[in-house]
Amino acid sequence: MQLFQDIIIWLSQEPTVWITAIYLILINVLALMIMWWDKRRARNDGWRVSEVTLLGIGFIGGAIGLIIGMFLFRHKTEKKLFQVITIIGLVISLFIYWVEFRAILWHFYFI
Repeated sequence: MQLFQDIIIWLSQEPTVWITAIYLILINVLALMIMWWDKRRARNDGWRVSEVTLLGIGFIGGAIGLIIGMFLFRHKTEKKLFQVITIIGLVISLFIYWVEFRAILWHFYFI
């Protein structure tokens, strides 16, 4: 129970946690919106978002939004290489966030 209380206190005092959480939410919403936009443009034969841009967003934290967008809008589901690279981006993003979370906890408990 003490750990839970410590985490609540830490969340209220550590702005890095909130900044990271807001960033994650925004980048994933952005990735989802870009997937929707690209699917819409694909149907209308309009200007498309490049796969490099989509994958770049996935590698900087928006992989969850890309994956949700792939299946929600049925977009890029035929491209296996795109899916594999998106999953790799998800793994890299999760690793980065895990390292950052560990660094924040280390700072909280040992400084």
